[in-house]
Amino acid sequence: MRYLKFIVLLIVIFSLTNCEKQTELVNKTTDAQIVGFITEKCYCCWGWVIKVGAETIKAEQIPNLSPSENKVFPIKARITIGEKTIDCSNRTIDINSMPDYYEIKEFTLIK
Repeated sequence: MRYLKFIVLLIVIFSLTNCEKQTELVNKTTDAQIVGFITEKCYCCWGWVIKVGAETIKAEQIPNLSPSENKVFPIKARITIGEKTIDCSNRTIDINSMPDYYEIKEFTLIK
């Protein structure tokens, strides 16, 4: 019985100290604002800038949305976020880390 309690304790400890941080944004459908498109072609620079609540993310592409069209930002939308595609947490500008890139599975304009 004592070994069983020890094993349960180890499982709880390992699950609470998971090495890789899981984000609550993956596979989430939520309201968001597309606040801009950065045309600079550098690692973790280029792409759509999206505000989801208090968090900022980026996407290389958004379905049915083209960067070449003249857009008035911010664009209010409902998006479905997929997996993280590029991890930019090790890149910084000044003291702020750059937002990570996510796949955008669905995009619906909110008017």
